[in-house]
Amino acid sequence: MIGLRLLAVLMLVAINGFFASAEFSLVAVRASRVRQLVESGDPRARIVHELLGQLDRVVSGVQVGITLTSLAIGALGEPAFAQLFGPLFDWLPGSQAAIVAHSLAIILAFAFLSLLHVVFGELVPKTISLERAGRTSLLIARPFYWYLTTFRWAVVLLEGLSRKVVRALGVTGLAAGHTIPHSAEELQVQIRQAGEHGLLAPGEERLIIGALDLRETRVRDIMIPRPDVHGLPVESGFEEILALFAKTQRSRLPVYESTLDHVLGFVHVKDLLPVLSARDRRSERDAAQSPSQSASQNFDLRRLLRELLIVPESKLAGDLLIEMRTRRISLAMVVDEFGSILGLVTLEDVLEQMVGEIHDEFDVVQAPQIVGSGPEMAMVFDGAVGLRDLETQYEIKLPEDRAYATLGGFVLAQLGFIPHGGESFDFAGYRFTVLEMERHRVARIKLQRLTAAASAARAVRHPAAAG
Repeated sequence: MIGLRLLAVLMLVAINGFFASAEFSLVAVRASRVRQLVESGDPRARIVHELLGQLDRVVSGVQVGITLTSLAIGALGEPAFAQLFGPLFDWLPGSQAAIVAHSLAIILAFAFLSLLHVVFGELVPKTISLERAGRTSLLIARPFYWYLTTFRWAVVLLEGLSRKVVRALGVTGLAAGHTIPHSAEELQVQIRQAGEHGLLAPGEERLIIGALDLRETRVRDIMIPRPDVHGLPVESGFEEILALFAKTQRSRLPVYESTLDHVLGFVHVKDLLPVLSARDRRSERDAAQSPSQSASQNFDLRRLLRELLIVPESKLAGDLLIEMRTRRISLAMVVDEFGSILGLVTLEDVLEQMVGEIHDEFDVVQAPQIVGSGPEMAMVFDGAVGLRDLETQYEIKLPEDRAYATLGGFVLAQLGFIPHGGESFDFAGYRFTVLEMERHRVARIKLQRLTAAASAARAVRHPAAAG
C-alpha cells in the first residue's frame, strides 16, 4: 500500500513539473519562431500558436493544475513518507516515544516532500523550459491543450471569480489575450544579448539598434550646422555654380534668395550636365562669345530647382526618413521655432545613424589626430564633430542638451564664455583643452584621459583669465 502511495506521489510531482514546463515554455517561446513552424506545416506548432493567443487562460489553467497537484501531493505524500520514516525513530525511550517519533517522522516527511516538490516539480522543469522553450512548448502542446479543453469549465469559473474580485478592488484587468509590448530600450537589450550569443552578425546588430535609435534622435543632432552649409544665390551664373560644386565636392546645394533663410529649393549637380553638354555643342557662330558669357546670359538657375523639405529641429530622424522616402526628397532644411534656418540634413545623414559612417570616393575621412603616447596620449577633434558620433565611434559619452549638438557646443556650455585658446576643464574622466578658435567657434579640441591623480585636480581652470 505504501509503495502505491509513493508511486502516486512521484507521478503527481511529474504532473506538477508538466504544468510548470507548460507555463514557462509558452511564455518564453518566440512567437515569430512559432509562426515559421506553422508555415512549414508542423501540427504541434499550430496548437502552440492557438495557446499563445489565449495566454491568460493558459496561465489560469496552469495555476489550477499546480494547485490541485500540490494539494494531492501533500495529502498522499505526508502520511506515506511519515510511515516510511517512522521506524527510524523507534529507538527513542520513554512513554512518549511513539508521539515524538511520529512528530519527527512528519517533520522529516514534510522536508523531504518539499525538497522533492520544489526541485523536481518546479525548478528543474522551469529551467529546462526557459533554456529550450521552443522544443518544450512543442512537446507539451497537445497534452496541455487536451487538459485545458477538459477542464475549461473550472478555468472559466475561476477566471470569472478572479475578475470580480479584481473589479471589487478597483483594479482594471488586462483584456483577454493582451500582451505588454516591449519598449525600444528592452528591444535593444534583447538585440545585444542576441549579438553576444552569436545569433546576429555585428553589422546586423548595429543596423537594428541604429534603426531603433532613429525613434529617439532629433534632426538637430544629425544636421550639418548652418555655418558649414554651402548655398547658391538664385542669381548665380553657370560658372559660379560649377566652381562651388567643385570646391565643396557636394552633389546637392540649396538655392536661396538674398539669404539662406529664404531658401527656394536645391539643385543637383547632375542637372547641370545637359547644360554643360549643350554649351560644348555650340555652333561656331556662338563660339565667338566666351563660354562663360554665353552661359551667364542664357542660364537660369530657377529652371533647375528641386523641392526640398522644411522641417523643425525637434522632428524625429525616423519620421524624417519616412517622409523623405514617401515624398522622394533627399534633402531637408532644419528651422528653429522662429523659422530661421539652423542647418541642413540629407538622406545620407539619416541613414548613417543606422549603419554608421558612409564614405564615398570623394569623402575625406577626418579621424582624430593622435598626439603623445602612453599616459600622455590624447586625441584632437574638430569642434564640429557631433556628440552622437563621439559616442558611437569613440565610446565617449557626453550629456546631450537642446543648447548644443557638437563637441564645440559642449565645450562652450561647460566654460560659460568664449575662450581664446588654451582653456581646459575636466569632465567624465577626460581633460578637454581648447587648442584653436575660428572667430567665436571652437575649432580644435584636445581630449586626454585623466589618470587617478589628475582626476583629483581642479575641475576647471582658465589660463587666459589668470593673468
